[in-house]
Amino acid sequence: MVNFALREMKKRPIPIVIWLFLLPLFVAGMYILAMRLQGLIRYDPSYFTGHYQELYPSPGAVASAIELALHDNTPSTFAELTGLRYKMRPPQPNPDVHLMLALKVTDTGYYQYLFFNVKTYQRIVYNVKEVNGRWILVPRDPYYFLDSGDWLLFFVPAVTIWWSLLAVVAAGTAIFRLAARFREQLYGPDKS
Repeated sequence: MVNFALREMKKRPIPIVIWLFLLPLFVAGMYILAMRLQGLIRYDPSYFTGHYQELYPSPGAVASAIELALHDNTPSTFAELTGLRYKMRPPQPNPDVHLMLALKVTDTGYYQYLFFNVKTYQRIVYNVKEVNGRWILVPRDPYYFLDSGDWLLFFVPAVTIWWSLLAVVAAGTAIFRLAARFREQLYGPDKS
């Protein structure tokens, strides 16, 4: 039975349009798999001891620590705040940036805090989430976009455009082939 199916597949290969249709789903699957695997080794266990759980027991404590770290220019504090194995590039220190308010709490458990630069009026949002019994600052990296669900804000429109373009090209190709077949039946084979 399997040999029969393989022979039939060799006779009629799957059209490239179907492969192109499935390409975004494959890319999304690879992205999800890569980020989930990274999530297994993302955090440094030394930042999740009882000391850090007491130091950052709430999202507000992390937001206050972010403001102090921005004022004092202490990159090591950002390593503590994120709890990551890899060292993220800390934000530019700026004593003019102040914590304004808790902007919102998302459905995925992220607390978004709005910071405001009083000289340039620039607004900055930092995300805080509970991980392994303590609250951390979550950098806006590919893992954050998957974990928060924000990746769908890019993926859904992009895949819709991709599939629409494929449908237009497939329909155009089908119409062209149908017209060529009709022309051949009407006028005979093309002799050029």
